[in-house]
Amino acid sequence: MATGRSSFAKRQRDMAKKAKASAKREKKLEKGDDELDDELDDAAEDTGPVLSNEEIMERVADLHRRYDDGQMDLDTFDEERANLMAQISVD
Repeated sequence: MATGRSSFAKRQRDMAKKAKASAKREKKLEKGDDELDDELDDAAEDTGPVLSNEEIMERVADLHRRYDDGQMDLDTFDEERANLMAQISVD
């Protein structure tokens, strides 16, 4: 009758699989930290002129006109709109 134990080869495969998953997880975490650092550096460099809320809303309206006229795609529109909306100051 079988003892119900795993064979040595099966245990080795399982250990190798766990090690590979662990290495992949570590690599993913390192990559995520590097991307976060890059985003923080980009945000720190963005010290352009500060626009008033009225100027920002005029630019958003212009974006809408350009998008409606087919001058830009949806991804570009969303990205530029998000950048402008992030600049709005709330008193």
